[in-house]
Amino acid sequence: MFALRIYRVATLALVTALLSGCYFGRTTIRTTDEGVYDIYADGRYLCSTDEVCSITTRGAMGKTLFEAQKGETVVGQDIVPREITAASVLWMPFTYFLSLFLYQAYPDEIVIPVDPSMAPMTGDAWGAKSAPVPSAASQTTNTTGGSVWDKPIY
Repeated sequence: MFALRIYRVATLALVTALLSGCYFGRTTIRTTDEGVYDIYADGRYLCSTDEVCSITTRGAMGKTLFEAQKGETVVGQDIVPREITAASVLWMPFTYFLSLFLYQAYPDEIVIPVDPSMAPMTGDAWGAKSAPVPSAASQTTNTTGGSVWDKPIY
């Protein structure tokens, strides 16, 4: 009798875990400027945004600090908590309220705000275009750029 009760509870818990999307749900991670960054969660490397970047949606409750890094510089971060979802409430009576703590979920998409002024300058990325340089012989600017107002008046 007692073994049958344990078997039923274990079977119900297994079905609850499978039906709540615990293993199949994914949350995508991106940045506000759609740049290429390395994404870290609580200091642990997750992925790079130049490919599909996602994590498991469901898990135990808690908050995670997501950081976007360019090289060694942190250019953006966001703290995202897992929240109670409809699935965790639906399974609550069958799991003795454990689903409220074990099956919370991240949103479908996490967007990390990036401050471009914090990103290191590499090449022409975020850098200002170079100003035209006057030629030594004629003291006029090159024809490839510059403003009309930069040219000398004769």
